[in-house]
Amino acid sequence: MWFWVWALLVVGTLVGAFFLGRHLWRAGVRVLREVGAAGRALGSGAERVSLAVAEAETHRVDTSATMFDDVVVLRERVRERRLARAGRRAERRERHRATWDLWARTGWLERRQAEKAANAEKAGKAATGERSLLTEGGLRHTRLP
Repeated sequence: MWFWVWALLVVGTLVGAFFLGRHLWRAGVRVLREVGAAGRALGSGAERVSLAVAEAETHRVDTSATMFDDVVVLRERVRERRLARAGRRAERRERHRATWDLWARTGWLERRQAEKAANAEKAGKAATGERSLLTEGGLRHTRLP
């Protein structure tokens, strides 16, 4: 009788060890695949950084001292930079104005509720077999049929 108990314990341990080993092997293979993908991503990122550095070196901005340069040239450079800054400010203000107008017309909660209702209609509640209720607060509650 004890022979069969020990035989069953040994066989059970071997089967468990097989499944554990298989799981660890598959996990190791997955890790190695992800490490390879991460290496490729890091390589492409390093390549892009080196290209950006090379581009920056070719179009290097002159940062030399301008103490003894012509005052007219310096004033013209300052005027150009101020005009460029004003243009960027106007573009940014226009983008902000569009956002502010959107916020003023409808509140975010109403927009979100409308989006959720549209998505619920697209998904087709009948196909999923569940009935959904939208409460006044915009929370979606489901109950089984």
